[in-house]
Amino acid sequence: MTKFNTLMILPYLPLSDSLQLDNILIWSYKHKKDLLIRDDFLRYFIGQLLSCYKLQNGVSLDNPSIISVRNANFNNPSRKTVNTIEAIKNILLFAGVLEINSWNVITSDNFEVFYQRFNLGNNNIATQGGALHRITTGGHTLNRISFIKPEHINIPLKLQFNSTIVSALIDCYLNKDTDINKNQIIQSLNPFFDAYRNSHELSRQTRLLNLVMAFEMLFGRSKREHFRFDIERLSSLGAVTQQKYSYPIINTTNGDMIDILDLTYNQIWAEEFYKLRHRIIHGNTISRSDFEFYDVLGLLKKHDPHFYIAVNFYIVCVLNKLRSLGYTSIPHYYINSGKSNNILSKNISGIVNEQFQITRVI
Repeated sequence: MTKFNTLMILPYLPLSDSLQLDNILIWSYKHKKDLLIRDDFLRYFIGQLLSCYKLQNGVSLDNPSIISVRNANFNNPSRKTVNTIEAIKNILLFAGVLEINSWNVITSDNFEVFYQRFNLGNNNIATQGGALHRITTGGHTLNRISFIKPEHINIPLKLQFNSTIVSALIDCYLNKDTDINKNQIIQSLNPFFDAYRNSHELSRQTRLLNLVMAFEMLFGRSKREHFRFDIERLSSLGAVTQQKYSYPIINTTNGDMIDILDLTYNQIWAEEFYKLRHRIIHGNTISRSDFEFYDVLGLLKKHDPHFYIAVNFYIVCVLNKLRSLGYTSIPHYYINSGKSNNILSKNISGIVNEQFQITRVI
């Protein structure tokens, strides 16, 4: 019987070295191949496989990464290993998004894993695709097939990850079965990963509902008043005391005012985001402008897209939930809704003068 092995490839994830995450090693073929693959023919053959992954101009990708379990033996992964890899993808995306800047942009697409089965020395390749209906195509030859990078995937110049955040999330993953709060964090990363794809094939509604799911998994509850409370609590975690404004609470079914509450700017965003969630879920007509944040009193003049605001809130809420669980070495960030161009602020979206900024506490 022919013995097949599996090459687990991250073609769009350039690394300068390697990352050790639990028993999973993610490493740069370009920089680590001589150290990790001692057999000359195996190293050459793996290089031929990787050369099939190309840019639109036909040039092979310069620095793809490889996933190994403990060492580079390329054994077929177990189901447990695949599940761990899926969790690590989510963790690395989250940690990487916080480091986005104008020259270093990543999305979920950079963390997609390609599983390439191979028989050492056999140049025949069969491809497989499809999630609902699998399509397998054979008859390909190693040096006559190309896997072209889609145009919507950006390859960053240099990837950075905050090791403290990554370590905390790995610890949450390892202890998720015994700690509900750690499990909530890990489970919430999956819909966030799905929301942060760069493809136009994902609709605005789908992206927002994925973020809603991420919040509700993170908080462990989903009622409107709970959402406002948890957003306020975890978007500041004692960093600032915000002014409150009398704000009308509107019935999203008939438009009637049902209450007036004293809310901060962060809670006002939470209220309007939740109303948009309700309208999408219940099939109301949604216009393009509905995806931008407006408050009913006109208190906030800047109308940034809900998606980017929600991403900022989600990132800060995850970090502060980690801090509340005892990971106090994680940087303390809060959502700053009062100042523009703060020197301590991060800008993931690229939007100038964001209304709700991720700002570090010093």
